[in-house]
Amino acid sequence: MHIEYKNNDVEKVCNNLNEAKKRYPIKVANKLMKVINFIKNADSLQDIIQYPPFHFHDLKGDRKGLYAIDIDGRRSSYRLILMPMDEKLTDIYAIAKSVEIIMILEVSKHYE
Repeated sequence: MHIEYKNNDVEKVCNNLNEAKKRYPIKVANKLMKVINFIKNADSLQDIIQYPPFHFHDLKGDRKGLYAIDIDGRRSSYRLILMPMDEKLTDIYAIAKSVEIIMILEVSKHYE
């Protein structure tokens, strides 16, 4: 799967463990690297959706059309916000097998 990033800052924190450790707890930084590696090795978005620890879910309100996965399980509030890069996006779950490019918008702590 190909990953694009919203900006250089997001790319840096997602691909540099030392940078991630500066911003997040060590456990979250390590898990973030594992999540990014999993995504890079996935064939499509379907692999991410079907991996239960990520708890792939759609966002609501002003973030409608975006999706999130949990970085360190359901009990952790850290998540990765992403957007599938597909022109014909309708029902994400129906077309997930054909989505091979995503954009990571941010790494955030839920409710902050």
